[in-house]
Amino acid sequence: MKFKKGIALFVLTAAAALGAVFALNAKVSNNPTESIIGYVRDSECVYRFHEIVKPLPNGCVEACVRGGSSLVILTKQEEVYHPISPEMPAKDIRSKLLPFVGKLVKMSGTIYSRGGAKAIAVERIEELKE
Repeated sequence: MKFKKGIALFVLTAAAALGAVFALNAKVSNNPTESIIGYVRDSECVYRFHEIVKPLPNGCVEACVRGGSSLVILTKQEEVYHPISPEMPAKDIRSKLLPFVGKLVKMSGTIYSRGGAKAIAVERIEELKE
């Protein structure tokens, strides 16, 4: 009898673990895909220098990014979005954004918000002409 209970417990535990794995690999949200337009910027200057929306051509953005500053999207309406991975567990998103640093882009994905902060799970990114 103890043996059957042990097997039943094992099967239930295994099923729960498999369910969790499948849930993590699934898309995180059923929210619709939305698009934002903005500049790929370093977070340091975005928060410290409110008067600057478009990156200056003095190499500052590139220097901050090389120094390890996190990347954000700053819209012309001065909304800040933190780019995140569309997958769970999260995959590296920074390397996908590096070619667009300092450029105006259209980014598509699921938008999330919490406590006033906004994030976009980046599914597509394309450079726009100004």
